[in-house]
Amino acid sequence: MRKRRDALYPLAAAIGLVAVWQLGVQLLAIPDYLLPGPRAVAATVVSERTLIFQHGLITLYEAGLGFTLALVFAVPISAIIVWSKVAEKTVLPLMVFLQTVPKVAIAPLFIIWFGFGPFPKVLISFLLAYFPIVIEMVTGLRDVNPTVLDLARSMSITPFQTFTKIRIPNSLPYLFSGLKLGALLSLVGAIVAEFMGSMDGLGYLVLYANDRMDTTLCFAVLVVLLLLGKALFSVVEWVERYAIAWHVVVRENEQIMFTT
Repeated sequence: MRKRRDALYPLAAAIGLVAVWQLGVQLLAIPDYLLPGPRAVAATVVSERTLIFQHGLITLYEAGLGFTLALVFAVPISAIIVWSKVAEKTVLPLMVFLQTVPKVAIAPLFIIWFGFGPFPKVLISFLLAYFPIVIEMVTGLRDVNPTVLDLARSMSITPFQTFTKIRIPNSLPYLFSGLKLGALLSLVGAIVAEFMGSMDGLGYLVLYANDRMDTTLCFAVLVVLLLLGKALFSVVEWVERYAIAWHVVVRENEQIMFTT
């Protein structure tokens, strides 16, 4: 009952926002080419569902593949950074330096180098998603209660056993926090890359609608992107609930689990 009650707050806020939006459009008599109302946007989503679905699948494929690659590379890189001081001093500063480069600035270069296919979109999506995953997991691998480490040393546990039995389980909640942010950023990366140069995808569809002054279609695509982002976030939450159920239960009960 408490979970259902908590879920009513964002639902009520969303309904209130949509109601204010629709009421404001009607009272101020704003034309659709400036700001369409929710009813007009919903009607466009329904009428253009085939077009939006086809382009949405392409964007979802690019974001999903970029996110998967980010996870595959981020986990071992994080482990290497924490395990090896040499790697920490060389790899981590390089990653931070590369992350400061605006992805919008390098997206056109990827289009020139790799063409207009899905690969540059996947690459931009990967570059945006991997960094928060690495940072969160590195934090989790390091943020272990010193008392636990002292107990492990007193029991003559090897460094490898400490890493696999203590540090990695401790890092999982942090990892899923990074995955939630990475999932959203992978979608942003795919859209940004499609803005730079593409003939398909939801980013292309936004530019298509903008060129034809079809504001209603543009809003319809934005609504679909909003729902896609929420869906990706919810998928990661669902996996987290089953992968580290012990932590989710503790967090939902508002208990303190880790100490720094």
